[in-house]
Formats: sequence, C-alpha cells, structure tokens
Amino acid sequence: MYVGAETCGPQADDAGVGDPHDRPMKRSLILITAGIVLVGAACASDDDAATSPTTVAPTTTVAPTTPESPATTAPSTTASPSTTQAPAPPPPTNPTNAVRQEQLRGILESHRAAGEFVGARITLQDPDGTITEVTSGTQSVDPGSPPVDVNIPWNIGSATKTFVAVVALQLAEEGRLDLDAPIAGFFPELPGADRITPRQLLQHTSGLGEYLDDPAVQGDLAREWAPAELIAVAEASGRYGEPGGPHRYANTNYIALGEIIRQVTGNPWYDEVQTRIARPLGMTSTSYVGDDRPVGYKLIDGAFVDWTLGSHPSIGGATGGLQSTGHDLLLFDAALRDGTLLTPESRAAMEAFVPAEDLSQFGIDHGYGLGLERYGMDGMTVIGHMGTGEAQNSYIGYHLETGTTVAVQTNTAAAGPQAIMAVEALTAAT
Repeated sequence: MYVGAETCGPQADDAGVGDPHDRPMKRSLILITAGIVLVGAACASDDDAATSPTTVAPTTTVAPTTPESPATTAPSTTASPSTTQAPAPPPPTNPTNAVRQEQLRGILESHRAAGEFVGARITLQDPDGTITEVTSGTQSVDPGSPPVDVNIPWNIGSATKTFVAVVALQLAEEGRLDLDAPIAGFFPELPGADRITPRQLLQHTSGLGEYLDDPAVQGDLAREWAPAELIAVAEASGRYGEPGGPHRYANTNYIALGEIIRQVTGNPWYDEVQTRIARPLGMTSTSYVGDDRPVGYKLIDGAFVDWTLGSHPSIGGATGGLQSTGHDLLLFDAALRDGTLLTPESRAAMEAFVPAEDLSQFGIDHGYGLGLERYGMDGMTVIGHMGTGEAQNSYIGYHLETGTTVAVQTNTAAAGPQAIMAVEALTAAT
C-alpha cells in the first residue's frame, strides 16, 4: 500500500514511452521503466496482496470507453477559512485546448492499452494558468460502467505525507512543535526516542523500520489498527538504522507524526488537515478515506482484483489515508508554492533535500525533504510526491524549470504507471 517502491508491485514496462504525444527525456523515463518508480513513493506488496484477493477481473477483456471529459468548473471555495487564507482558485479548464488534451489523452490511452489500469485521469496546469483535464477508462470493470468521473475523490496514498508535513511545519511556526527536539515526550516507551526528532521522521532518517509488510498486519488487514500498534509491529520487525543516519523510507515515520499531531493539537491529524488546508483552500473533495469508498483495484498477475474494501484505512493512516481529486491537488500545490500555507523559511526547510536512494546510474539526482521528493534529470527537476494507496494511485509533481504542475490518478493500485504518466505529461508540456 504505502511502502518503498523498490520492493513492491509489478515493475513498469516500456508502455507509452514511444507514444508520439510525448517528447521523452530518455533518462527520466528509463528511471521509471527500469522499476525504480520514484522510490520514495508508496505501494503495496503484490505478494502480500495476492494472499487475500476478492473478485478478479481479466485485464484483456475490459473495453472501457475513452470519454473526452475535461472539467469545466473549479472546486467550490465556499468553505469557511480557518488558519489559512485561500489563494485565488486555478483558472477553469480551457475546453478549447485541443492540442494539450490530445497530448494527455494519448498518454493515458497508451497505458490503458497496456492493461495498467481500469480508469485514470490527468490534470495539468500550464505556466499560463490553463488547466487541462482528461480521463481514460471507466469507474469499474463491470459491463456498462460509466466513464471516469473527475469529481470522485480517489485515495492518494503516500502523497498524504506532504499534507501531514505541512501541518507539522505549521505547528513548528506556531511554536507548538520543535522539529529538532527529541520525541521522547510523545513516545516515552519507544527505545531511543530521546535521539529521534520530528525532522528525522519527516525526512525518513529516524532509522525506524517498516510495519506494512509484516505478517501481523498483512494477516489482519480488515480491522482498525491504532498508531501505537503499527509502531510496535515496526519495532518488532527491526529498525533500518540509527537516528540521524541515511534516508531510508519507512511509513512508520509518518504514523508517528500523525500521533504527534494528535497529541499537540488534541485532534486527529486528518482533522488538522481539514482545518488548516482543505477547508481554507476550498478543497471540497479532499478528506480521510471512509467506509463509503469508490471502487478500486489492485493489479495482480495481470488481473484487476477488486480491492475497494481490501484493507482498513487506519493501516494507511497519516502515511497514506487521504483521498482527493486532480483539481484539489493543484489547489494544494499552488498554495504550497505561493506562500499561502507556509512561511518562506518553512518552505525552504521542506525543500532541504537529503540524499535519498542512489539513482546516479540512471543520471538521476534523488533527494527527500520534509514530505517532498526531488528528482533532477537532464535539466528537468520535478518536486512532488507519489503515492500508491490501497486501491488507487496518485502522483503530484511540479516541474521546477517550466512551472508546470501535474496530478495523475488511477483507480488501480500498481506502482509505477502514475509516475511514468506524470513524467510523460510534464515532458510533453515543455
């Protein structure tokens, strides 16, 4: 669901790389098609997922429609603001932007033809503010299923981490959380907590291990898990290293951050996301994943397995428990970059990237900041985060050199396609 991509999922192939609608920067696509798929991202272990599938639907017999359905209305901004002033909403989609629509639709269709998802959507904002949104496929594999709806929120997986990081940084700005103080006061029974800091949790440099792949969790996906239980599972599985050591991606870090936010504010982390980010920005389709979820799938051994209710949202929690839409994600990205959500100092801290997984053999400079990833390649720098949720995928990325932003979402959880499509979309937009 939310673990480091180097260990999970079917590896991405070359589908879509040769599509005439993109102008690929070869190394950036080699990165993802080689199976690296933005290793700071999150995804489920297919070996674990395959142990408890529900309904399997073949990938080769589904022939969903390919509607031309650009959104024409920006999200409502009528929600009452709290601590954040909402920026001006992005301009509405320009339905006459036929060239950009064709480029993005071609990217989606090439990947759908390769059997990578049931349905997907791309929302892209060009530097001039024009938003283009296209979809491909259907909401489910059922015959007669309606086409993808851009207004239905899908789980964004580990892109949730960026929201949680913003809340933590806001608390630091308010003097309520010291990013460099030990977390022992929050976790008095956690060994070595006097040497672990919130900044290390945000950067994945705390040394904490991973809970998600542990048999205790994978064998009991349906029940609600408390954060303390997930941290205990990770501890039993063993740590990756010492506090302050090299970056090592572990979802446990953000489970701990969610608990810290609760203790500092007295509210669940997702309530703080609503109060501080979603409502003030008019992100009306962004919330914690609940019981009433849109249909979603895992791609297992070439088949779409219905995973809509495959695991309890608490297993994702503060590491991957939000759902959203493309338009909402663009609102968030804009507010993150224009100073609406954070001070310049906090934004700089967020982008103080430490070395992440070594991708130099692919010509990639890979770093991880405070809830953000950076990939530098062939003069192209992308800052954002990828996520594979329990039954859907996401990627939100900002092209530093051009100012183009893209959000990619699919209703099928398989590590890689969303990242590939995001890079292809950003490349096509240059």
